[in-house]
Amino acid sequence: ADWFRVGMTLPVDPSLFILAEPFTKLQAPRAATGSGLVSVERLGEVKGPGTTWYRLYVSGGDAFFQVHLDAHGQPDECRYFSRLDEVVPADADEWGVWLDRDEGLIGWPEFQTQDGLLYGRLWSPGQARLEPYALRETLDAAGGAEIEPSRQQAMLYARATDAQPPAPTTEYLLVAANEQGDSAWVSLHVGIDIPVAGLNLS
Repeated sequence: ADWFRVGMTLPVDPSLFILAEPFTKLQAPRAATGSGLVSVERLGEVKGPGTTWYRLYVSGGDAFFQVHLDAHGQPDECRYFSRLDEVVPADADEWGVWLDRDEGLIGWPEFQTQDGLLYGRLWSPGQARLEPYALRETLDAAGGAEIEPSRQQAMLYARATDAQPPAPTTEYLLVAANEQGDSAWVSLHVGIDIPVAGLNLS
């Protein structure tokens, strides 16, 4: 997409993250400068079933803005995700906890985080477990460094924050089993909606 490149800066409205703090587990991006701009350190293109997202990684790669483009190539959705947790299953049994076809957590109708909060499945809501979405992400980094593509088995969950706008009314939870090169791990990211206009993409 012509919108995005490694090294570009994004204006970050700190008020959105200040409003989100009491209601979510989100960690605000670290502004690279006093001007409130964050720099895109890596750029990911994520392809899933019938859809593509762009991930703009900031803050040391632990957080990203995920942008979707409409049929005309205009940004029509943006969410910001920060890392909540990372788990490295030790063996097949531990992977089964996450990915077992009948019982695996990724794809279950609800997901409960360690603090007891329940998130409902946002992708294909329903009462039965679904197979996670298969995603493939290709990555670019500064200096043209080659990064191996990553394969993800992911599911998106959400819960109401009970906050009043302009505070975020929804907190998202993205749970994914990741494979990249010789590494494999499970990542949990929490996210909020970001007004597309606020990204100042031009």
